[in-house]
Amino acid sequence: ISVDKLPVKRLDAIEETGAERFPPDVGYDEKRESLIRRIDFAWAVWQWQNMVENLQFAHQELSVIIDLINTVEANDAVTVAGMTRPKALPNEVLSDLSVSAATKLQCYRHLGIYFKQSAKSLEQQIAKEARFYGALIRLQQNWKVKRQRGNEGFTIDLFDNSLYDSARPSSLSTIRIDHDSAGMLAINLPPNSCRSFRFGFLGEAKESVNDDECVREKHSLLREVHQAIFYEQVFDIVNREAFKQSLGVNVTGIRENYLQLGIGLGISIFLSLIPSNQPNPLTYEIYLQQVFHEYLYGRAKNKGSGLLGHFCLSLAHRIFSNKVRVELENAVCGVPYLHLVSHPTWHSRTSSWTVFLKVPQSILHAEKSHFRTNVVVNDDCIHVEGEGTPNVVGLFEGRSEDMSSMNKYDCDLADLPVIILQQVASQVIRWLHEEALMVGIKANRDFLSLSFELDQGETVSLVAHVDPEDMRGCISWWLVMEDGAERKLSIDKKFLGHLSLDVLYSTLMDLVSLCG
Repeated sequence: ISVDKLPVKRLDAIEETGAERFPPDVGYDEKRESLIRRIDFAWAVWQWQNMVENLQFAHQELSVIIDLINTVEANDAVTVAGMTRPKALPNEVLSDLSVSAATKLQCYRHLGIYFKQSAKSLEQQIAKEARFYGALIRLQQNWKVKRQRGNEGFTIDLFDNSLYDSARPSSLSTIRIDHDSAGMLAINLPPNSCRSFRFGFLGEAKESVNDDECVREKHSLLREVHQAIFYEQVFDIVNREAFKQSLGVNVTGIRENYLQLGIGLGISIFLSLIPSNQPNPLTYEIYLQQVFHEYLYGRAKNKGSGLLGHFCLSLAHRIFSNKVRVELENAVCGVPYLHLVSHPTWHSRTSSWTVFLKVPQSILHAEKSHFRTNVVVNDDCIHVEGEGTPNVVGLFEGRSEDMSSMNKYDCDLADLPVIILQQVASQVIRWLHEEALMVGIKANRDFLSLSFELDQGETVSLVAHVDPEDMRGCISWWLVMEDGAERKLSIDKKFLGHLSLDVLYSTLMDLVSLCG
């Protein structure tokens, strides 16, 4: 930058007359702009000069092409015979390839990040689905699971035509199955789905999670709904019968889930459906009032025990029967092919359940497809009656007619799980024995084992082992080889694991092939 040190007045022009003409005075802004113009920017512009020139040449070529296109479009007699693209220079080809490679690399990076995120999300979704369908399969072994049309999920059908009035199915018979936030199976119950039966007198009483545990809770919840359907059917029948004039009962009040009746002599009773949770001490208070009413009017005076004694025995039985139910639920949950069904007994000191074993039709060739084990509790006495198990006398005497009779036991609470599991294992042994006979193989049946004789005189046995404390399964199976000379000496024993009925049938067929 060159700036004069002194403000020297320079001549703008000299006229012919000799008069000097000076330029007009320059302001600060104009002077500043003229000084900036005198700065040389050539050193910074030359780097982009080639690009500017290339863009100018490209613009000129594009203008020519556009003019040519316009001329061809305007004149029908002119046509373009051909056009060749100029060959790209090596540096231009490399530049294009480098740009393309960089673009693809960036796309691949974004694609890799997307795949990683999608894989993680898919893995979490698969884990949730596996957890849900695993629990659903376990429930399906004991409950009637139905798939909804389309993609609306699953439901559980609790309606039973053999027990309830088929003309009026309950609104609680269909239970919807959903997912929770963790992917676990959840049961969507409608309002007031768990209700119990309550009987009382007007004016005398007033109202004041591992996967196994989760599935067990769902079993208990479904049983409560199953029982609530029964209570609802009973209430509906009583409601309809109350309006028949021949019964001598007058309806004095009615509203939703509540029926008030007059039965003569100024006595009024009510019947209602109320929500039920865990055992409520209030129900025992209501039952005590019912017992008092029966005793007061002479219907319970000759039952052999007084009012207070009968109530205390009923209360003790209810507490004891709850313990029995818990033991039965634990045993059934440890064996996937068992189902526990509770039965109403209409007696305050009697409870009844059935442990139900059903063989799938896909592996069934024998005549009998299901086995039952009945458990009845009278006061604090447990009676077990099971079918399909060998009779002890028949085992010792070898009489086939006594091998499949009903066995009856009396036991205490501590021995109940072992007896139930042994009973079920013996029923499985009987089914396997009948399947072996169907294919023409002779087998020897014991209480918890099924034996086959080999050609070399050796004996191979399928033996059941029960353990109520085994968290992996309460019934496990062993394969035992015995020497022909010394039948009591076991030469080999192999643990097969906790097998399903399908795997047991496959194992039986393998043993049949070995014996054949």
